[in-house]
Amino acid sequence: MTPRFRKIRALIFDFDGTLVDASVPICRAFNAALERFGAPPVAEERILGMIGRPLREMFPAILPAITTEEIEILIQYYRVVFRPIGPLLSKPMPGLEAMLNHFHPGTKLGIATSRMSDGAQQILGAMQFLDRFDIIIGLQDVQNAKPHPEPVLKALDFLGVAPQHAIMIGDVPDDMQAGKRAGAFTVGMVSARYPAERLQFDGADAVIRSLDELIALVETT
Repeated sequence: MTPRFRKIRALIFDFDGTLVDASVPICRAFNAALERFGAPPVAEERILGMIGRPLREMFPAILPAITTEEIEILIQYYRVVFRPIGPLLSKPMPGLEAMLNHFHPGTKLGIATSRMSDGAQQILGAMQFLDRFDIIIGLQDVQNAKPHPEPVLKALDFLGVAPQHAIMIGDVPDDMQAGKRAGAFTVGMVSARYPAERLQFDGADAVIRSLDELIALVETT
């Protein structure tokens, strides 16, 4: 197969649903936070549909009347539950290890996620993949979350790579929009939630179903 993308120097990844499947601990921690707050739990399908958005947007979607202070309380409840179970119950997405073995260390690898970076670090550390990534830009590092391009641009600035030599890889429309607005190429990870057509509509230059498909798509020289 002829590579679709040439002279690529950096790959920037979303985290949840792209590198790692943390849906089980996310759902457990989210409902645990609701219950501790005194609200009823919600169906996992509803939580799954919001994964990839910041918690500050997820909780108001369930409880529209809550205040800013109550959102912060819910987030703290969530993190207390998630911290010990996240590394234990998360799974690598298909093709992750093969993809990392191929591109590391020759290509700069970064993460632009809408979660706090310490959670991503803990999960990747437990999987023994943390040292493969040069930078993790988390929610605490930016003023504007995806689909704003700031997280992608901040990662590329740290890596010293121009957007035209980079690819943003993610599983939701926000990732495609952020990558495009940053001036990078974009690759969408197809899922039951967002099929290829939706990701392409939001700007994906190519779509994959497994991370190791990047090996044939990307040329780094």
